[in-house]
Amino acid sequence: MSAERYDPLMKPDDPRRALIIDTLIAVGMFVLGVGSMLVWEGNTGPAPREPDFWAYALIGGQTLPLIWRRRYPVWVLSFVVFIFVIDRGINYPSSWAFFGIAIAMYSVGSQLPPKRSLLVGGIALDVVLLWTLAGIYFYDIEWFALISVVAVLGFPLLIGRETYHREQRMLALERRAIKAEHEREQRANEAVNRERVRIARELHDVVAHEITVMTIQSAGARRIVEDDPARAKQAMESAEAAGHRALTEVRRMLGVLRTTDPTAMDPQPGMADLDRLVDQMNEAGLPTSLEVSGEVRSLPLGVDLNAYRIIQESLTNTLKHGGPDVQAEISIAYEPDSLAIEINDDGRGAAAWQGSADEPGQGLVGMHERAAILDGAVHTGPRPGGGYRVAAKIPIPSA
Repeated sequence: MSAERYDPLMKPDDPRRALIIDTLIAVGMFVLGVGSMLVWEGNTGPAPREPDFWAYALIGGQTLPLIWRRRYPVWVLSFVVFIFVIDRGINYPSSWAFFGIAIAMYSVGSQLPPKRSLLVGGIALDVVLLWTLAGIYFYDIEWFALISVVAVLGFPLLIGRETYHREQRMLALERRAIKAEHEREQRANEAVNRERVRIARELHDVVAHEITVMTIQSAGARRIVEDDPARAKQAMESAEAAGHRALTEVRRMLGVLRTTDPTAMDPQPGMADLDRLVDQMNEAGLPTSLEVSGEVRSLPLGVDLNAYRIIQESLTNTLKHGGPDVQAEISIAYEPDSLAIEINDDGRGAAAWQGSADEPGQGLVGMHERAAILDGAVHTGPRPGGGYRVAAKIPIPSA
């Protein structure tokens, strides 16, 4: 079974390139093994057997399997050690083919997890050490050979394990980088979605308000055009003005979508524009009063805009659903750490929503969302004795 590590995040090397490199290593080790056997004069003990075909075959068995050292590191190491044991048992002249085991040990260390590589490499090292001990006992080989075996085979295994750890660290860094990139993309997508929701809410609040004013004024003008042409004309002029304001707001919001230059956008409305909003409501036929208490001060942009939109949407709902002869009262309280808003009307209240096509209404949902994003809260519901009440409290961050 293949012992290659597979990871979907790892970019694998070109297998053909790896095969060519390993083939060159294996063939080079075979050539070195044959050449070193022919010139080696360091054998101790009995005279070595004369090289023959099987001697070269055993050298090939210790070197040529290295072609598959990456794909089958355990099997390659096992086979190379097995052939080495046969080669030393027959007592052919020593050769550099022994270093094929060292390369196979490195492959085990670099390709297998640490515990498994230590187990496989330790078994192979023990086998070679035991065979070396046998050679010391039977052929009077020097004890120094044991140290040589540990060094020649143990160091490549340790180097391979360090290579494995380094690759794992690289993979971990790559995973973290990919994860961070995905998180950045996710945050960017979430920001885009939040901006779309914000723009949709702005368009709803602005357009719904102005169209409601246009509808009410146009309906009023139609009813009185014959009896009071002057008032009908005034109502139509108010409807026309509301239409212009709606178009202006729509163009401004679409401009936000088309430009990334913040200086190109018109300023957003805020609490300073409440007097103008009250005048619009009075012109639209909704008598509205405004009462402000506390120390009036500049508000953060988010609080300023959203507080204005909550009041605007509340008045729009009153204008749409409050019924005839309804009046509205706005109370604003600037508290030390928050802004308290209350809008009361004496219209039909919650009953107006029963059977309404847009129940529960995007406006009420929008008001709650606007307060929620500022860690505030909105409470809506019918008033005792009739009418409807919207109360909001929005924290004001300290400077």
